[in-house]
Amino acid sequence: MKRGSGLAGVVSTVLLAVAARAQQFDVKLTLAYSVFVVGEPVVVQVDLLNATRDQVDVGAPGSTSVLLVEISRGGGNELPPYREDPVVAPFTLKPGETAQRRFALDKWFSLEQEGKYMARVVLVHRGMRYESVKKSFDVVPGMSLGGGVQMFVNHDQLKRQFKLVFWHRNQEDRLFLRIEDDPGERIWDSIDLGTLMRATPPKLDISPEGEVTVIHRATQDAFLRTVLWSLPDAVEVIERNSLVDPEISASQRVNALYGEGADERKGEKKPWWKFW
Repeated sequence: MKRGSGLAGVVSTVLLAVAARAQQFDVKLTLAYSVFVVGEPVVVQVDLLNATRDQVDVGAPGSTSVLLVEISRGGGNELPPYREDPVVAPFTLKPGETAQRRFALDKWFSLEQEGKYMARVVLVHRGMRYESVKKSFDVVPGMSLGGGVQMFVNHDQLKRQFKLVFWHRNQEDRLFLRIEDDPGERIWDSIDLGTLMRATPPKLDISPEGEVTVIHRATQDAFLRTVLWSLPDAVEVIERNSLVDPEISASQRVNALYGEGADERKGEKKPWWKFW
């Protein structure tokens, strides 16, 4: 009997120690999406809760607390980060306080290869690890809708490929512009161009001066026009605007020109609550 009581006491002590450790910090990782197109920023959100009675300095010089990200691909070994600076700037957590940070994993890890990845966040505090649940996400090429190639006058060897692809997300198709350099295999951030109606193929135009224009149908009544400058060392979106469907806008212009519908509009009776 005494032997059994002793074993139960040891187990209880261990469980209490584990519970006390678990209650010190709560670490959560949330992915913006479960699937990302190649080159699309892999945005995540980290939530940290300090359940201790002490103030905790995370990432500060000389601090005993640091926030880490661990990523593996296809169930294999962990991917090493290509940057040594921390994923977030140093911050302080007061007792009972929660901190929330957002950042893009691809700014620290090479995630250009297609496939499945596993990610988790780890808070190391005084030599102890407090881990989030592992989250998985996929990197996919997207479904091709065409593309084009840009040549540069003073850079004969450089070719920039523009690829229009779409992916179904949140119950709608979205259009992306993938941008890759050859040679060099540099992959620029893919641009989310917005909702796409695939019944009308998107159009891509690349001017000799480096202006790239994409026009695609976003709704039944409107198109979206995106313009960016593509230079050898830079890619920048400079304009985004909505265009009315050319057929609808043309009919409106014709009606306005010939005054069609004017008599009907004159005869319309305004509601009693409209005084203008």
